[in-house]
Amino acid sequence: MARGFWMLLVPLIMLFYGPLNHANGNVYSLVTVLDQHIPFIKYFIVPYLAWYLLMFVVLAWLMKRDNELYILSLASICLGLFLSFLVYTVFQTTVPRPVILGQDLFSNLTRFMYGMDNPYNAFPSIHVMTAYIAFMASGKVKGCSKKILLASQILSVLVILSTVFLKQHTIMDVTGGIFLGGSLFKSMTLLQGLKHQRLIAHAPMGITLKPQEDKYGTGYATKVGHALR
Repeated sequence: MARGFWMLLVPLIMLFYGPLNHANGNVYSLVTVLDQHIPFIKYFIVPYLAWYLLMFVVLAWLMKRDNELYILSLASICLGLFLSFLVYTVFQTTVPRPVILGQDLFSNLTRFMYGMDNPYNAFPSIHVMTAYIAFMASGKVKGCSKKILLASQILSVLVILSTVFLKQHTIMDVTGGIFLGGSLFKSMTLLQGLKHQRLIAHAPMGITLKPQEDKYGTGYATKVGHALR
């Protein structure tokens, strides 16, 4: 259970989000013509807000199913947060928001979210970055139910879509989040694969290493057998 406490790094790092979430010198807009034609859909507030909790549910699920994937995903998210904050410091962007007139639950939740989160810190999108890492990681879990895998990946897609339909982010923000999350996760996976290769190269004489195809590729040692007699 102690390894689960490493998830607390995410809210600790997020403490830096607020101080950056304001106009800091030059503020840029990445809104395109295509963004202007994307409608505002208030119902997407549900997956958008739910992700604040469900991200940790996905991480806990990964921790239970595959500890290495859990570590890779959490490390990718934490590094992605630091890099995103660095971008916000030197390249602050903003997204214009619509006026919410309705008094229904979804409109009220959207107004609440707008009130809690200033329209800055947009590129790259943290929601997209974390959701895409979860999407990639869940696809590498071995032996899990297809229904659980499908549900996890559908949730990630809905979170990504919610960012543009709620006018929280632009298409460029989404692209940046996917690129950042994908690059970090693939880099972490590559480093882990190289670590497995070094285990093979430096294995003591008389130790049987069992290569097999796994989430790092083909030919990496995933099990250490008994010493040869």
